Amino acid sequence: MPRLILLLYRALIFVAVWPLCLAARNHPNFKGTLRQRLAWTLPPVPRGDLVWFHGASLGEVKALAGLIAAVKARRPRAVVCLSAMTAAGRQAAAGLDGVDLILPMPFDAGWIMRRTMRHLAPRALVIAETEVWPNMLVAARKAGIPVALVNARLTPRSFARYRLVRRFVARLLENVRILATADDNAGRFRALGATDVRVTGNVKFDAVPGLHPERVQALRESLGAGARPVFVAGSIREGEERPVMEAVAAARREIPDLFCIVAPRHHDRIPCVADEARRHGIAWARRSAPDGKADLLILDTMGELFDLYGVARAAFVGGSLVDLGGQNILEPIAWGVPTLHGPHMGNFLWALAVVRDYTCEVADAAGLAAALVDVIRRPEAHAERARAARAALDGAKGATARVADELLKMIPE
Repeated sequence: MPRLILLLYRALIFVAVWPLCLAARNHPNFKGTLRQRLAWTLPPVPRGDLVWFHGASLGEVKALAGLIAAVKARRPRAVVCLSAMTAAGRQAAAGLDGVDLILPMPFDAGWIMRRTMRHLAPRALVIAETEVWPNMLVAARKAGIPVALVNARLTPRSFARYRLVRRFVARLLENVRILATADDNAGRFRALGATDVRVTGNVKFDAVPGLHPERVQALRESLGAGARPVFVAGSIREGEERPVMEAVAAARREIPDLFCIVAPRHHDRIPCVADEARRHGIAWARRSAPDGKADLLILDTMGELFDLYGVARAAFVGGSLVDLGGQNILEPIAWGVPTLHGPHMGNFLWALAVVRDYTCEVADAAGLAAALVDVIRRPEAHAERARAARAALDGAKGATARVADELLKMIPE
């Protein structure tokens, strides 16, 4: 049965890859990459012991950053190849120290993976989270290349789907080392037939940037907020502009000197935030063109949100009032800032499992406004929970070193 499923999968990929190339040739994630994805054009490979890391998109690439740095620190002669499916992932990879070669993820066809594997000749293949590509794994096994799934996690929904083809999945994973984030994920992999499963923790806790208080002080001075309490609503997603701005307007009626910063996750949503500010009569400006009379700044610059959380008395993390899976709540928590979020945090349950008791969940605009006013008016009542959240985050760190230890055992010097 596993062999039959693999044959059917290969036939499907063979048929689908050509219309996919035609349909996706101008898509931002695929444009200019098709020849490499088909293994028609492969880049020169630097000399040395190559380790192939793969992260599907931006989040996985960020999670791999610290791990790549740890491996390179202990094996300076290692050559790191990092592949990603998305353009954002490859752009992030280009900014990482220690990455020697960047590839778009090859299409998972048998001949493509075999050709890519022969060309790269990696000493190990390291896949972030749960990217189970059958032909990639089969090509690595046949070439004798050790494979590890790092930061491996499996949601109950994914587990239920994989269980329908359990024997096939067990065959794919029989020579794969699973480095799981937690016991529940490890148990699901074992139930699918994986035999080499270890719990090493979640490297994403180590991926939270370091704190730079001196930058925060400079930021505060540049905002023109003076001693006013600052609220930061970060990573606001489509559909949240209205409830967030309703909450800001309601909170400002209670606390007139409240200074707010709203950071849309995607810059094309900036006009929506601006429209809502006008509708509520709030004086606003763009971060790139500050106005001393503004009570609200819309963040239209890159790379400042994390440090701006350090300025805040309270923070809200978006993608969570609407059903979009949430965004990274650990960034304001790292600064010891009381952190609010909505009920839709499905993509960050791993983070909530550690800090849930110390954050504040709100259901709607009214709940967000009430929680925000309470945090500003009773700072000491919330400071202890914020400190506990930061301590819980610090206590969850350390997985990167453990995962690096396991990987280096797989790559003999």
